[in-house]
Amino acid sequence: MFNTYIFDLYGTLVDIRTDEESLELWSKMSLLYEYRGANYTPSELRDAFEQSVKNALDEATKKDKSVTNTQVLDSISKATKLEIQIEYVYQELFQNKGVEVTIDVCVQLAEVFRALSTRYVKLYKGAVELLQSLKAKNKKVYLLSNAQAVFTRGELQLLGILPYFDGILLSSEVGYMKPDRRFYQRLLDTYQIDPSTAIMIGNDYRADRMGGANVGLHTCYINSNLSPSEDENRIGEMKADFILKSMDLEKVKQLILR
Repeated sequence: MFNTYIFDLYGTLVDIRTDEESLELWSKMSLLYEYRGANYTPSELRDAFEQSVKNALDEATKKDKSVTNTQVLDSISKATKLEIQIEYVYQELFQNKGVEVTIDVCVQLAEVFRALSTRYVKLYKGAVELLQSLKAKNKKVYLLSNAQAVFTRGELQLLGILPYFDGILLSSEVGYMKPDRRFYQRLLDTYQIDPSTAIMIGNDYRADRMGGANVGLHTCYINSNLSPSEDENRIGEMKADFILKSMDLEKVKQLILR
């Protein structure tokens, strides 16, 4: 039916629960900063982190608006959404205290942060079987996820699904997030995907269904435990090639491989 299958990750193949607000988490992170001479209280570090993220996004927005070619701007979805690389935020927090560290140190710190803040991360039932079925039929399988590479690439390895993908595109590595048209177009251009023979599978109606349809992809929407709350209120009005009102990857397999 389709030659190419593009998956969202969190809420579609992977169930995850994190807590990034815990004072216990920030107490441990502040201790790690102190090890290298950057002294923060837990609450000070949390506030500085949130402000640095905001500043980085504001700076990215300024640079994005510097594009003056009207034709380029007109080709961009109104749902423009930018992304940053979180490891540089960790580095800035050191620099704000006059401490210089390499970006490799900050990547490792980001991985520690993710590990400490994760309550659980696991595959949904049927995820591996779905991916195996696609590969057995010689289908092309890609991952397009709004995610930080320093978090996600390790989790893909941990969960054992990395080998199933023919290509992976993560928002932090590109600078755009779904539903931004440019993020989708990068995937299509990089892997020479014909959208008329490809389907986007995801759990966020705006990011996955609307974003995918905006570049001509077929779409499959799954209402999962991680879907946006507003999706629940409009599921009866949704339009997609396939719509599942609850998480059922076996049903997804039956629909998209029939």
